[in-house]
Amino acid sequence: MKIAFLILILLICISFTFSKNRIICLEPDDGAEFVSTENNIIIRFDNNFYLTQGELNKSIKVTGSAGKTYTGKIQSILDCSEVVFNPDLPFQPGERITVSISGMLLKTFSNEKLFRYSFLTSIYKLEWDAMQSFENEFDGELSNPIFSSPPDLPVLTVGINNNPESGYIFLSNFRLGITSYTPYLIITDKNGIIYSYKELTSNGMDFKKQPNGNLTYFSVSKAKYYELGQNFNVLDSFYCGNGYKTDQHELIVLSNRHALLMSYDLQVVNMSLIVPGGDTAANVTGLIIQEIDENKNVVFQWRSWDHFLITDAWHENMLAHTIDAVHGNALEIDNDSNLMLSSRHLDEITKINRTTGDIIWRLGGKNNQFIFTNDTLKFTYQHAIRRISNGNITLYDNGNFHTPKFSRALEYSINEAGRTVTKVWEFRNSPTAIFGPAMGYAQRLPGGNTLISWGTTNPTVTEVTPTGTKAFQMTLPTNMFSYRVFKFDWNGPPTSGGQEISKVPSSYGLSQNYPNPFNPVTSISFDIPKAGFVSLLVFDITGREIKNLVSENKEAGSYTIRFNGTNISSGLYFYRLVTGNFNSTQKMILVK
Repeated sequence: MKIAFLILILLICISFTFSKNRIICLEPDDGAEFVSTENNIIIRFDNNFYLTQGELNKSIKVTGSAGKTYTGKIQSILDCSEVVFNPDLPFQPGERITVSISGMLLKTFSNEKLFRYSFLTSIYKLEWDAMQSFENEFDGELSNPIFSSPPDLPVLTVGINNNPESGYIFLSNFRLGITSYTPYLIITDKNGIIYSYKELTSNGMDFKKQPNGNLTYFSVSKAKYYELGQNFNVLDSFYCGNGYKTDQHELIVLSNRHALLMSYDLQVVNMSLIVPGGDTAANVTGLIIQEIDENKNVVFQWRSWDHFLITDAWHENMLAHTIDAVHGNALEIDNDSNLMLSSRHLDEITKINRTTGDIIWRLGGKNNQFIFTNDTLKFTYQHAIRRISNGNITLYDNGNFHTPKFSRALEYSINEAGRTVTKVWEFRNSPTAIFGPAMGYAQRLPGGNTLISWGTTNPTVTEVTPTGTKAFQMTLPTNMFSYRVFKFDWNGPPTSGGQEISKVPSSYGLSQNYPNPFNPVTSISFDIPKAGFVSLLVFDITGREIKNLVSENKEAGSYTIRFNGTNISSGLYFYRLVTGNFNSTQKMILVK
């Protein structure tokens, strides 16, 4: 009996020892730099824990380098395996933030009395221009034409219609550097006859059908994604948290209403510490990946600053003032629920552990970990990455660094354990090669055909069979583009859309101009919940009025006004919104 009792005690002790939780992910990571001042703090464990709210509140302390203690909302999520701290106030720029864990939360994974780590916030808050990311892809390949008259609903020219797969074509049109056109969301049939459309007030990107059957697109002026029903009615919106501006390259809406998005994170970096002769204050763009929950809380975040080197972007000029170091353009949830990321400026597909944030493998580019068994060209400046039903992956190889330059759609089989990739299919146009230097996409259709959107070239889109026969080809007007083109089954009614739909705002608001700093054009957005007289004025640093942007009665709604600073000098300016009992002023910086 005594021996049995001792064995029981021993088993209890062993059980307690092995039930301890481990911290498997910190975000921001220990020692991280360039962290947003509006970032939350995420601590993820490998097992569940069960603590009261009071125990949680006593377990986490967040302090700044100036000695300030930050208060915030602490909650456990993901079935009690993750703690999220949302600060009540933003951190200070350039501040070292220390996170201390103690109390009952610490006892769930350690016998110590205190666990502490720290990170450094960004000194500057710079904003990336959504359209600039597309313009940067051209690399001087595109001229800037002048149009004599503004086009309206674009004419779609079908050049080949040879028994393509069923479904409708989804696209959105835009031009770069040209304002005399109207952007649309378009659903068209195989004959180029537009079945449904929605007129927009600003460029719309990445128009597609989500797995739940609803439509989504990115609004450039609002810097967020909108979810639409079958009648193009707005159902929801998706946007990055933690102070990051949403990027237009990808949105994946999950079955639990979580969503995956990206943000381009522009930081000032002393490149002379990284490469000889580097700019001491270079503008370097990193990448942020976020998973937000149904309430728009950030529950997972991955930052390229913690995992990539700036010099991994081996085609970028490391001595330049502006360095786009990652240029992520696609996300994919793999079959094991981890993430795959396509980074154009790294020539790389990266697999990321969606639980810990660790890199699982890197395919292509400077840090390639795979052997290409039968494709010596590899891929360069690619777009898209998709895991298809047969277990292979597809992508669109823009081919900017092939000699001679050409683009192609690719299918690889990938042996992740053996680290080999084998090309099992490709399509490149012949006898004349097609080269789309920017944008583009490859979509494997349910029947086995592949839809290829060629990006910034003509034709706009081609559908090919597995044997390489062209089943469909369609072209937008000259110098008009669609970021991606898709094909989906669609049962929605024919729709002729009017102006971009938006909900009447619940309160007054004046947003920070975008981009900021700017040169020479920026956009100013504001919300008014009631109709009335609206005044929007711009002042210089002395208080002198330099521009009257709005001075008229406005209906309730959300508005975006463009301000052109061509005729004024660089410097700090103020813009003020006055309407009814509301008065708000913001600062903006013009840098020429």
